[in-house]
Amino acid sequence: MIVNIQISDAVYASLLNGTKRIQGTLALVNPTEGNFNEHQRNWRPQPGTKYMKLPHGRVTVSDENVRMRLCIARDETVDAPRAIVGESIDASNFVEIVTEEEA
Repeated sequence: MIVNIQISDAVYASLLNGTKRIQGTLALVNPTEGNFNEHQRNWRPQPGTKYMKLPHGRVTVSDENVRMRLCIARDETVDAPRAIVGESIDASNFVEIVTEEEA
C-alpha cells in the first residue's frame, strides 16, 4: 500500500538536514493520503521566568504563577512517594530563594 503524506517546508528541511528526530502525528484524509503535524517538544522559558530541573521534572517561577511538573515512570526502581516528597522540598527551596531575590 502506498500512502502519500503532506509535510510542511520546515519539517522537510529538517529531514534533509538530518539534525534531529521529528515527532508528530499523521492525520489521514482518506486511506491513501494524510497530513503530518510536528509536535513542538522544545520548551523555552519566557523572559523573566526562572526554572530548575529536577530528577523527574521541573519547577518554574514566572510573574504569573509557580508551576511544578513531575513524571515518574511506574517501572523505575525509585520509591515514588519518597521521590515526590524529596523533589517537592527541593522545589520549595528554589521558589523561596527566587521570591526572596525578587523582593
